[in-house]
Amino acid sequence: MRILLISHTYVTKENQKKLHALAAIPDVELAVVTPHLWRELILKETIAHVPTDARFTLTPIRAALPSQEQFYFYYSLDLGMRHFKPDILYVEQGAGSFVYLQSLIYRNLYTPKAKAVFFTWWNLPYRASLPLRMVERFNLNQSRGAVVGNQDAAGILRQHGYAAPLIVLPQLGIDPVEFQRKDESALRKSLGLDRFTIGFVGRLVEEKGLRVLLQALDGVSFNFQLLLVGRGPLEDEIRTYANEHGWGERLKIVSGVGHTDIARYMNCMDVFVLHSLTMPFWKEQFGHVLIEAMACEIAVIGSDSAEVPNVIGEAGVVTPEKNVEALQEALTRLAASPNLRRQIGKAGRARVMTKYTHEVIARQLVEFFHTL
Repeated sequence: MRILLISHTYVTKENQKKLHALAAIPDVELAVVTPHLWRELILKETIAHVPTDARFTLTPIRAALPSQEQFYFYYSLDLGMRHFKPDILYVEQGAGSFVYLQSLIYRNLYTPKAKAVFFTWWNLPYRASLPLRMVERFNLNQSRGAVVGNQDAAGILRQHGYAAPLIVLPQLGIDPVEFQRKDESALRKSLGLDRFTIGFVGRLVEEKGLRVLLQALDGVSFNFQLLLVGRGPLEDEIRTYANEHGWGERLKIVSGVGHTDIARYMNCMDVFVLHSLTMPFWKEQFGHVLIEAMACEIAVIGSDSAEVPNVIGEAGVVTPEKNVEALQEALTRLAASPNLRRQIGKAGRARVMTKYTHEVIARQLVEFFHTL
């Protein structure tokens, strides 16, 4: 099976681990197109990494608007289709994206037998303007398959008239060697962590439920420390809250941690909390940090918002969003029982190994392609 995968996600070496897993599947011949660079928040620019020892080919192509997921497109007249002739054209971008439109036009010109498949995370109801609706309608009518990152995205696609096959599957998995239980006692000591540690990794923003977590911690009777790995607009507010409520010395915020070190900091935590909230403008599309923490055998607590309970399943604790008392009770129960934390941690690791490694996701993706 010849697969042409087009996505900005694979400009980074870390995300290319999924590509290695795809290319390792027997009878898969994989070619990948990415932008030559990608910008996040205007300031952070990533140049495409081109592997030299891979079983797949990765071609960076100059792109216009390389920070706009819906509107970017490539300065290319064929995206490699005249020579590669894929069986599957897989574009990891939303249904109404310009790059998917561009890919479909070239597919129709150069390799019309290829089955077109797209990926989307989008899990909020929307109504696009008329020109964008026309783009989306064309793209959906040309598609023979869809991969959606969460259950809500599947429902929204159906509401927009998509009737072809789809599969619910996250875009990326995890590396179970990088994310596993390890002794990080030296790092714990350097951070001053010497008691039950509650942790979070991600943006310090309202929608991640950090205010709910602070309120829950303010009422617990056990001795704790809070380790937050990330940065964001709530940082000063969090520090002020902890100081005003008498536990500022037990708060540790670490920023500037690279992805390759995230597992080290997670292994300093006894419990990981992602109390995501449903907002008018956002809700959790997956919660990738959950499966990273679960792979490290850290007991996880998540809210019942959006995709979070589907990711955790029976391998963690799920509490109602915005329910301070329920979160407080869950934290207290886990703080009191190391055996329960170990049990949940092992269940989390097992769930990740069954559902969320790069190899498992790659295999399920190729199986879906075969059905098309």
